[in-house]
Amino acid sequence: MSQVYEMQWDCQFCGTKKLLGKTHRFCPNCGATQDPKSRYYPSDEEKVAVQDHVFVGADKVCPSCSTLNSAQSEFCQNCGAPLAEAAGISTLGAETQAQGAAFVSSGSRDVTKEHFESEMTRVGVMKPKNDAQPRNWKVIGAVVAVLAVVVIGILAALFMKKEATVVAASHSWEREIRVDLYDNFTQQSWWDSAPMGDNVFRGVCVSKQRSTRQVEDGEECSNVRVDQGDGTYRQERQCNTKYRSEPVYDDWCTFTGQRWDYKRSVTTSGTSVDQTPNWGEVTPNCNGQRSIGCEQESGRNETYNVQFAGDKDIKYTCDFPQAQWETIKIESVWTVQVRVVDVKAADCATIKPKK
Repeated sequence: MSQVYEMQWDCQFCGTKKLLGKTHRFCPNCGATQDPKSRYYPSDEEKVAVQDHVFVGADKVCPSCSTLNSAQSEFCQNCGAPLAEAAGISTLGAETQAQGAAFVSSGSRDVTKEHFESEMTRVGVMKPKNDAQPRNWKVIGAVVAVLAVVVIGILAALFMKKEATVVAASHSWEREIRVDLYDNFTQQSWWDSAPMGDNVFRGVCVSKQRSTRQVEDGEECSNVRVDQGDGTYRQERQCNTKYRSEPVYDDWCTFTGQRWDYKRSVTTSGTSVDQTPNWGEVTPNCNGQRSIGCEQESGRNETYNVQFAGDKDIKYTCDFPQAQWETIKIESVWTVQVRVVDVKAADCATIKPKK
């Protein structure tokens, strides 16, 4: 529910202050027409309520004689000119105060002074407020352009590559067999997220915070006043729901059972193509049965690397398929793309024999 009050304005001709925006369309002291640009919000102590107010829109100013007219007027009440092309006046921004806090006056405006300063600024006699020097947009544009070029240059340099000549210096290989062990396990998890395994049993559970939720916790209200543009403003109470975080509890349980888990790796390695890469020996017991203490293979991995030597004793290591790795001769010459700004970083995908 909103209430309507009168804006205030000060006469710019005789100095009469705190005139009412709706009641005093002309200064009661000197007869000067109200300038809508001079309107301001009163303090709570000075506000005057408007009874049975019907809002028809923001006032408009006659384009012929500058007289203030109601939004529903079709012709100027002063000179009779048609108001079809008359523009609505600008309004002040809304103001907000916390519930229980009082509004203060937004302060009178010296429209004549504002207009004078605006003109002086326009013709260059005065500097713009809050600006030590007028902005030179050409200079600003040039600076932005230079910065853009610098940034683009840095990015290009980071990713730019060049060709380097390298020599195959050494080989290395490694083969890994991963071994899993079938054993008992104990693991904690939420009651509805039981771990994978055999004979999984949910044991003791305890209550534990799992998450939070937002619950309504009353309202947070404030008072807002809005300039309606017809010499009045409306004041209304606006409320938004407040929320608080509330913990959500669930059962945190201990699970037991049996399953296959990684236990160890059997690794073999070498540094020469003359040494045929071989797999280590793994002898799973139990013949793959699911019995406590049984082992089984869970995967095999293999890598075949060649280390290349470049300028200034820089070393590059690249991974190859075994068949290609075996054909690379020590002291053979290759080319590879390296980063301009970090010559130690090579793109192994680009490596090829030098012609």
